[in-house]
Amino acid sequence: MTMHILPAYYTTTNTRTRKAKVKSNLSKHDLWLIKNGVHPDQIKMKKGVDKNWKKRYNDDMMVDRSGYVSAGMSGSASSCVDRSLMSNLHKEPEHVRKAILDKASRVMPLFNKGGLQYATPDTDMTQVGSKSRRG
Repeated sequence: MTMHILPAYYTTTNTRTRKAKVKSNLSKHDLWLIKNGVHPDQIKMKKGVDKNWKKRYNDDMMVDRSGYVSAGMSGSASSCVDRSLMSNLHKEPEHVRKAILDKASRVMPLFNKGGLQYATPDTDMTQVGSKSRRG
């Protein structure tokens, strides 16, 4: 075959590389399991190295529930532990208590259908709740 008969855009330079075929006795699924580290043989090796893996796993999953009191089991909602800021307000110094109450009184929905936001002292209170964010 001669080059002068072919069109101008034809080239004999092959720029594509071919993938090497992997010859293996393992199935595609086994190869995927090995690649992700969850093949049964890999799991057996991990378990064989550390004999206490189950105990450590259970200890990691345990949650400290010593301070938990369920309102549904005791019958009254007042038995729940209340950890809100306002319930511990009496423990704060006077100047901190005053600042918290001032800021709490200025939390309101500033825009139409918006969430609660802090209204600064220079906010126009006649427009609160009716303004649009877009303009």
